[in-house]
Amino acid sequence: MIRTTPILHAIMLIALVSIFSFAGLGQQTISKSDASFPLAPGTCWIYQGVVRWYNVKTQAEVETDITWKMEVEKSLQRDDVRAALVSGFPSDLDWSDGHPKRRDSLIIQSDNGKFYLIASDEVEKAWKTVQDPSVSLGTVLDIDDVFLDLPLTQGKKFCDPEQMEREDSGYCWVVESVDQLSLKDVKGIAPGSRTGYSVKYQTNPDDTEFTYVPGVGLVTYGYHHHGSIADTEIHLVEFHLGTNP
Repeated sequence: MIRTTPILHAIMLIALVSIFSFAGLGQQTISKSDASFPLAPGTCWIYQGVVRWYNVKTQAEVETDITWKMEVEKSLQRDDVRAALVSGFPSDLDWSDGHPKRRDSLIIQSDNGKFYLIASDEVEKAWKTVQDPSVSLGTVLDIDDVFLDLPLTQGKKFCDPEQMEREDSGYCWVVESVDQLSLKDVKGIAPGSRTGYSVKYQTNPDDTEFTYVPGVGLVTYGYHHHGSIADTEIHLVEFHLGTNP
């Protein structure tokens, strides 16, 4: 029979804690509120890929290799709605030379599974609105800003009701496929099968597409213009969860 002294017992306990802590690295704890799309402050996604653009001076197509970071700067909960101020949403890369300034966007998660993306000049005003309980959130929630409508299923469409009637599914977000992904090459994510939803929005002049994974967010993003050269193609290479306040 092996006897353990108090000191040895403490050492063994520390060792066990260290082992389990190490095993948990990459398998970051996801809170219930972040199980769909993590919006805790400090959460960040790092992408790599290319941006293709047309250089007017040289009259030639240019392909720029890029590394891009999206990060949650602030978030708040108001009733059943969660809002997060995000810097560097992938769409900032559209129509750029690969080196645009990261801008602020606002992601709002409603209690019915809809995620709204508010960008450009409307962000500052919308952020003030969600912080003011005396102002109705209806003033900032526009169906045209929805980019996710959970739960997702193969073939699901979501957009303005008028566009839902189109037979060609144009001007609507459409879940094109549901696949099992490993994400084994993404730093910060534990290996293992995860469900990925490929979602696309197509119009006459362009199309936007992304792959969404619950608990992670966007793992790919693409934009393609059908005329002048303007393409963005990026994929997630690193992911870190922030901490809910």
